Amino acid sequence: MSNSPLYMTIYDSILLAIQNGEYAENSPLPTERNLAEKYHVSRSTIRQALETLKEHNYIYTIHGNGTFVKPQVFEQSLFKFYSFTDELKNSNNLIHNEVIDYELITLDRDLAIKLGYSTNDRFHKLIRLRSVKDYPLMIETTYLPQNRFFKLNIELLKTGSLYTFLKEKYSLQVDRATETFKPIIPNVKDRALLNITASIPCTLLERYSYEENVMVEYTASVVRGDKYSFKVELRNDLLYE
Repeated sequence: MSNSPLYMTIYDSILLAIQNGEYAENSPLPTERNLAEKYHVSRSTIRQALETLKEHNYIYTIHGNGTFVKPQVFEQSLFKFYSFTDELKNSNNLIHNEVIDYELITLDRDLAIKLGYSTNDRFHKLIRLRSVKDYPLMIETTYLPQNRFFKLNIELLKTGSLYTFLKEKYSLQVDRATETFKPIIPNVKDRALLNITASIPCTLLERYSYEENVMVEYTASVVRGDKYSFKVELRNDLLYE
């Protein structure tokens, strides 16, 4: 027989229902009274279970409206160079990449200035929809110079990491990368791909990657603001001297 308190048994049961999709994100949970009847316990026991779920960030309460399932948010730490695919796989998340478009282009004037190349240079342009489980997370548009990466394996990139492919196929060694973030209102096409409404904000993440001071990759990602957060660790080494 389990030594766990009764409210923890109910906590586990409700959590399992959330994880199995019985209670969808942002949907209301049954009332305390209904849950008490379902589990044949007092409302105070139900209240303890709900408070524990709230402490662990699985649910939230809107006063006067009830208790709701909290959406899952994926966090990306920015203290080191990272790959979205590798980081999410390390968290035991199932990754899905859908190639929306691919073409070999010649840079127009604006892109040439932006990327530091000439208008005669040819680039791979790859657009992918990145999803975790059933959640579309981001739309990535990547530009890669053909004079550094002659050919891309599009089929492989539907399931694998772009950086892993470039490292294994072309011995890519990124020395540094710069990233900028800014809030944006997604356009109609992006909202459709991300399956969001106009009320959901997004973040535009732009990354420039360099190899021996040469820009070898530019990616502009439209990231769902309700599903993805970025974390920066700031350290003052002077404190440790």
